[in-house]
Amino acid sequence: MVSRTLRHVVAGAALMAGLAWPALAQAPADLGALREQLAQMSQTVTELHLAQSTVAPGAAAQLELRLSALEEEIRRMTGKIEEAQNSAEQVDAKLKNLQEDTEFRLNRLEQATGVLAGGAPAAGAGAAGAGAAPAPSSPPPATTAAATPAAPPPATGGGNPGGPSPASSSPAALTAYDKALGSLRRGEYDQAEGELKSFIAAFGSDKLAGNAQYWLGETYYVRGNYDLAAKAFLDGIKTYPGSAKAPDSFLKLGMSLIQMNQKDKGCQVLAELPTRYADASQTIKSRADRERKAAGCP
Repeated sequence: MVSRTLRHVVAGAALMAGLAWPALAQAPADLGALREQLAQMSQTVTELHLAQSTVAPGAAAQLELRLSALEEEIRRMTGKIEEAQNSAEQVDAKLKNLQEDTEFRLNRLEQATGVLAGGAPAAGAGAAGAGAAPAPSSPPPATTAAATPAAPPPATGGGNPGGPSPASSSPAALTAYDKALGSLRRGEYDQAEGELKSFIAAFGSDKLAGNAQYWLGETYYVRGNYDLAAKAFLDGIKTYPGSAKAPDSFLKLGMSLIQMNQKDKGCQVLAELPTRYADASQTIKSRADRERKAAGCP
């Protein structure tokens, strides 16, 4: 009877390990695919940077937009690789916990098997009373307590370090956003415009909505629709003031106004950028300074 129980436990352990291993094997495969995509995108960025100095001025804005879209995809791809690496480590930890728990239970069962095979302890247990006899065939509460530490600790309200942020975008939002960025990267600006508008309409409260609003303005700017571009950038600044793309939107608002022959307003916006966005990257601040000089701002 005990040997049959032992076989069931071993079979159950093998089944659980069989379910865990494919997940563990899948993580490195996913990481490899992501790294390959990242390498290809980085190579494309390098090629576009090399070509940027040889294109006509009219095509420079389109090339710059494609570069910006590619660079954002690379940043997000890097984030995906880090998340996949974290997932692989979590799967590995769970598998180790499973193996340790299974080994512990098998050892307990083997001890129980030895006790019953000896015969004498079982007879003594019968003479001592019914309370002690069930112990070998049914692990005592101490078994459960010993196995419990293998499980993840309960949440404390402090978040899950290394795990997805509660503010992470939904899979549907990420898919729609990536599709729009892909259209931008291919230079399909009409298509990208429609996809970005759809994204904003469907996911206006998503953390990527501010980015999408910025890219919408870029689709207008690169096609020379500076009035629509200025409106889109201004909407982004007002609606998503905390967006990572807010400084970019402010920069492009000033540039759009200058292109609309509203030089004074455009110069004012560009001059205000370093103060309004003190934490903006040096690249953005330097670009604002160059655009002011190119426009002849006071």
